Amino acid sequence: MTDNTDITIPAVGEGPEYEKINIWLPALALEAARRGTAVIEGKTFRNCLIEGPAVLLPIGACNFDGCNMGDAQGDIRNLLLQPLGPQKVTGTVAFKDCQFINCQFLRVGFTGSPDFLEQIQQVLTGGAQ
Repeated sequence: MTDNTDITIPAVGEGPEYEKINIWLPALALEAARRGTAVIEGKTFRNCLIEGPAVLLPIGACNFDGCNMGDAQGDIRNLLLQPLGPQKVTGTVAFKDCQFINCQFLRVGFTGSPDFLEQIQQVLTGGAQ
């Protein structure tokens, strides 16, 4: 058996601005948790590659401006996950009041309120379903 204790993942950092870097969402979420917060709040991501596997949960006023949301394999709804519970979604990376500008998402799904899911679907399909 191989000893993997020497494997390290470079720190993403506390921000508040991230520009032209690759961000592995599980690492960003873990760093936030180690700082005592479950929500990544008030950050700006510009021209970043944001990678999963992960499910992003926007709360508050998150904006996605000029972003490539990922490979939907022909149907944008493939990237969207509807929560079944009315109050909470477990296992997501939560963002509050964050800006995503010209970012590319890879292996990331999106979840949130019904209004958010409908809005992002409308924006990305140009209103077609």
